[in-house]
Amino acid sequence: MISFETTHLVEAYREHCEDRLDIISDGNRTLIVVADGAGGSGDGSIAADTVINETRSHYTAIDSSIGWSQFLSQLDFRVSVGETTAVIVDVHPDRILGASVGDSRAWVIDGPNVIDLTRTQNRKPLLGSREAKPAPFWHGPLAGILLVGSDGFFGYAKRDQVTPLIARTDFHAIPKACIDLVRLPSGDLWDDTAIVACRLRRPRSPRKRYTI
Repeated sequence: MISFETTHLVEAYREHCEDRLDIISDGNRTLIVVADGAGGSGDGSIAADTVINETRSHYTAIDSSIGWSQFLSQLDFRVSVGETTAVIVDVHPDRILGASVGDSRAWVIDGPNVIDLTRTQNRKPLLGSREAKPAPFWHGPLAGILLVGSDGFFGYAKRDQVTPLIARTDFHAIPKACIDLVRLPSGDLWDDTAIVACRLRRPRSPRKRYTI
């Protein structure tokens, strides 16, 4: 059975972190959700939590990009406090579905090639504004690395830095390497940063059997 493996990291640049991520593994389907709460007042984190909780509650009924876009449009009115970005990537063996709003992003990186799944998204208004305009996306089977994250990474990393970083970094070390890429000389970050990397699960090598 085809399945996927993920690795992730969230790091705050101050005491209160408003970035949220969630990974849902359901058979051969993997969902990645990143929400970056806006405002810095704490309300953004509540809005981001709403995205995570509502996605977990409703994902089983959604099976298309348009369905995810409609879900986020409805969620725009169910976020009772604060505003947030949202990107939902629904990875299946034969396709990638999803929708997004705001400036959190999803890239497929295959060697030197980068496909920005979220290239048509609307940066504003955000979820919770009652005016958000989520954009759906669709892609074929995953080849390479799927990288999903908040603006704390994608707002500061350059594409020509990211592809060689992914190529030379062990898969499970990718989130930390990405966050380190956008650190200031002081070691601080520009913003809260959430990163998820996903790939096809590698088959385990068969154990060698020895005879005595």
